[in-house]
Amino acid sequence: MAREPKTRKSETLTIRLDPKTRFILEYLSRLKGQSITTVVERAIIKAADQETLESWSNNTPDGWQDFWDVSEGVRSLKIAMRSEFFPSYDEEKRLAFCKEHWPFFWSSETRKNFLNHYVDVLWPRIDEFVQIHEDQKASDYFAAGNAMRAALSNAKLKAPDWPVAPKKTETSGKGYSRDLDDEIPF
Repeated sequence: MAREPKTRKSETLTIRLDPKTRFILEYLSRLKGQSITTVVERAIIKAADQETLESWSNNTPDGWQDFWDVSEGVRSLKIAMRSEFFPSYDEEKRLAFCKEHWPFFWSSETRKNFLNHYVDVLWPRIDEFVQIHEDQKASDYFAAGNAMRAALSNAKLKAPDWPVAPKKTETSGKGYSRDLDDEIPF
């Protein structure tokens, strides 16, 4: 029977505890036969399970599991999308950039499903792409999108069409637009 590889801890947290809290932590660790790290991890998960936000998409509240994703970029965008997390200016700027360049991050303009394979390639360089957009939008508005296309191509991924083709307006047989403003008589 094959053994599951042990997960490696990759983050370190340093906290200050008073002697009583440290004793309680050691007590729980011994009582449960768990490491101090496991006791802390499970206590955090239990506390997080109790905290929810009103859902945007359905009747069940959103919990931490709705924001978790193995992709750092997806997690960051999900958090930046919710005002309850008080996103910073930089987080809001990245989110606005990603919304404008949605074909590189989401499967459709409705922004419901992330394209993790694109996000995983682009997110480590997101600030660079945002800066390209800021620096060149007056002379080449699509420069950042073209840079992201190149990054995806270098990763052997088929990049989305960029710029996005404008949507065709629905017209009747007489060549008139279906825009409601066209029907106002004044």
